[in-house]
Formats: sequence, C-alpha cells, structure tokens
Amino acid sequence: MTNLFRRPRRLAKLGIAVSCARRGMNGSRTPAERTRWQQDQAIRMLAALEVEISVKGAMPHGGLLVCNHLSYLDVLVLAAQGPVVFVAKSEVRTWPVIGKLLETAGTILAERARPLTARKTAAQIRAALEGGLTVVLFPEGTSSAGASILPYKPSLLQAALDAGVPITPAALAYQAERGDPASEVCYWGDATFLPHLLRMAGLEKINAHLSIGPACILPPARKLAALELHKLSAELLAGMTGPSPSLGSGENNSPTS
Repeated sequence: MTNLFRRPRRLAKLGIAVSCARRGMNGSRTPAERTRWQQDQAIRMLAALEVEISVKGAMPHGGLLVCNHLSYLDVLVLAAQGPVVFVAKSEVRTWPVIGKLLETAGTILAERARPLTARKTAAQIRAALEGGLTVVLFPEGTSSAGASILPYKPSLLQAALDAGVPITPAALAYQAERGDPASEVCYWGDATFLPHLLRMAGLEKINAHLSIGPACILPPARKLAALELHKLSAELLAGMTGPSPSLGSGENNSPTS
C-alpha cells in the first residue's frame, strides 16, 4: 500500500542526497578515503528512503565479506555499516543514481564478458585486501527474490584465499510492511530501475535485516570454499530473528550484480 505524499517526499530527499554526493566526488582521494566517503553517502541515501536497518553480528575490519544479493539496496545497506570496497560487474557504471558514485568510491569492476580480464580483477581484489580494506563480494553473481541463496561462484574467492585474509559470511533479507519485498524491494528478473524505485519509495515501511557471521576457516580449494560459504550464509539467513526474511518465487536473471 502506498501513500501519495510518502513517495514524492522520499524521492525528493533522495535527489538531494544524490546531488550532494555528486558535488562531493573527488577522484584524488586515497582508497581508504573513498570508502569513508561512500559510507557517508550510503547513510544519507538510506535516510532519504527511510530504510530501517537491523544488524546482527559485527562488520569485519579487513578481509573479504561475502553476502547474498537481492537488490541495488544491498550496496547502500552494506556500505552504511563501514568503509568497504565492492566487487561488481562493469555494467554498474550505467546504473542510474548510484552507478557513477560506486565507480568514484573505488568499486572493483569485473568485465564478465571478457574472461581474460579475470586475472586483473583478482589482482585488484588482492591489492585492496592487502591494503587493509574490507572487500564485499556477492558470489551468486546475480540477484534473486530472496527465497533462497543461489550457488556461490568460486572464481573471485581465489584472491582472498591466496592473500590468507579472513573471510566472513553474511546474509541479507528485507521486509516491506503492507508490501511484497520479493517484487517491491528485491530487484531481479525483468525489473527495470525507475519503476522499481518508484514502487519501493511508496512502501509504508522498509526494513533491512543483515546478519554477519564470524570469520571462518575455509578449505584452500576455492570450489570447496564456495560451498562452505554458501552453507554458512544460508544458515545465517535461516536463523535471522524478528520478521521473516523476504520471500519470492523467482531466482535469477537479475539486472544487478
């Protein structure tokens, strides 16, 4: 259910937050400064959209954090928790509202249509990890409606395994009061950005639930590591307290990464 005044109020506040972020873009910042700038912008945008966040567990300081992927909102929720570097497909450059902001914040962009660039991406991930930054990876490679977690792809885990840094599992879920989080918050399938944003901005209440587990010891083989991380994220999702996680019937083919 929507409110005629709620949507324009939130969109106006979001527009102001995005304008302020664009004025504050500065490509000369250090990687650490970029992540702190990104955190500030994420907090402002979530406040504009009036998203309430509950967090169980502690955000890691350094190492790799892996999480399921439901929406472009995931980026704001995780960025708001601390200075992080995201790994995403190169197409994020074209995302409305946050695409340019992510690039400015130092997001590591993977050229998925060009597998030969995987080594470069892995080197960038390892450099960020060895520089003490927290790197966030969505190993599903796409987003879903949240009913379950898609298999984790192992390829980009190798940089963290080689660097010997802590790897932390996490899980996200959304609740929409008097709305359907699977279609009005989760961004997947044939969804397009502007209609989706308009629907989400009109929801009565949006809750994001983030559960972060402890850093874990993983097998050195990346495929086995991916299976173990998937299991741990699924357990975090299933064990969330409070409102039920978002549910939906769809699983993949998302426009996001």
